[in-house]
Amino acid sequence: MSVLGMPVEMFLVFAATLTAGSLGAIHFLIVHVVMGRPIDEHIREESPADRGGKNV
Repeated sequence: MSVLGMPVEMFLVFAATLTAGSLGAIHFLIVHVVMGRPIDEHIREESPADRGGKNV
C-alpha cells in the first residue's frame, strides 16, 4: 500500500519531519521574532576546562 506514491513507513517519516520543522519555525517566529527574545548561544558562562576541572 502507498500514500502519495511512498510506502506507508516513508510517508510517516516524511510527515513527522514536516511537523517537526513546522513546530521549529513557529517557535522561532513567535519567541524570537515577535517577542524579541534573543538566542543565547552561551548558556554556560564558563566550561569546566576554563575552571580547571575535568570534563566527564
